[in-house]
Amino acid sequence: MNGVRLSPRQLNELELLRSGAYGVAVRYSLPAAGAAVASVASVGSHVATLRIADKAPGRTVTLLDTEATPIAEVEVVDRRTSANGTWIAGPVTMLREPAAQPFAELRPSAFDDLAEDAVLLMGARSGRLSGTVIVMDEGDPSALSSTVRSLQRDGLDVRVLPRPAAEHVTGDAEVELLEHLAGVACASTVVVQRGSAHAPGEGVVVLFTGLSGSGKSTIARQVTRRLRAEGSQRVTLLDGDEVRAMLSSGLGFSREDRELNVRRIGWVASLVASHGGMAVCAPIAPYASMRAEMRAMAERAGRFVLVHVATPLEECEARDRKGLYAKARAGEIKEFTGISDPYETPEDADVVVGAHGETVEECAAVVVRYLTASAGGDYTI
Repeated sequence: MNGVRLSPRQLNELELLRSGAYGVAVRYSLPAAGAAVASVASVGSHVATLRIADKAPGRTVTLLDTEATPIAEVEVVDRRTSANGTWIAGPVTMLREPAAQPFAELRPSAFDDLAEDAVLLMGARSGRLSGTVIVMDEGDPSALSSTVRSLQRDGLDVRVLPRPAAEHVTGDAEVELLEHLAGVACASTVVVQRGSAHAPGEGVVVLFTGLSGSGKSTIARQVTRRLRAEGSQRVTLLDGDEVRAMLSSGLGFSREDRELNVRRIGWVASLVASHGGMAVCAPIAPYASMRAEMRAMAERAGRFVLVHVATPLEECEARDRKGLYAKARAGEIKEFTGISDPYETPEDADVVVGAHGETVEECAAVVVRYLTASAGGDYTI
């Protein structure tokens, strides 16, 4: 493999690892086996982890920054493979200093004492704050800058704490991890100010996934029309075929090209969401790993909603509006999803439609109702 390009959150994890947040050993470890959520009940129970898309990494994995510059190597001494990739473990050797992170002067360099007590600001700001405030770097430089400058204008002492990737912890365990890291940074009392991280009106990425001919593009267009007519948020439709023609015209249909196509869609959609808009996307997105990568990008900018259009293969093939299934059966199209290439059914879909012959209007109504409820009622149904 040529190297693994780290996401902003994974770069945060590496920054924390080097600065001693997880102890003196600069190494990645495997998450607890057999548990979807790892406990972080004690200071020493959390470890830095790294999951990569490659399912057959070599003895050494090179880590790249967001500009594809090699910054570190991991000597792989252990690994665990899942449907979404491979967790790797081993010591980390830095090759060069990564590019300076935003507000480097406000970040703990060696997790020395920063304050006797502090408020860890998680999610939306609410109520009056005083003293030292720790802001989590979620990987969105624009949002981070806006928050830090706003707090500084209020006369507060602001510190920035990198938020780790921590894919193996969720819910209360993740909150405990963040409290622990803030406690290490401040070596004293940490009061967590909780708030909604995704307030109504914030950016949203909606990914429709399904087989060719499932109706995902048609449903996505209907959802887009309804949201534009009934809501105030700007909605951008990124249809799979249109993106292929305009953004990914040079790509084929190998797994690598499919992943790059979805990565490009995810990047554009996240930009839309980072400016408070909603991006509705409708590629096939057949692999769980690419959908997970798109979710990670989107959640750094706002909310992510995964819609599985679960029209059965037999029905999709019977429709075959473009004649693609017939060509795939005849061997004229290689690596065709559902025939000669797998479709990995989502296990984490927020909405599932189309499995029982619902109409386009019925499917669209289900999706819009979900978006309405999860956004706190921004749209009128």
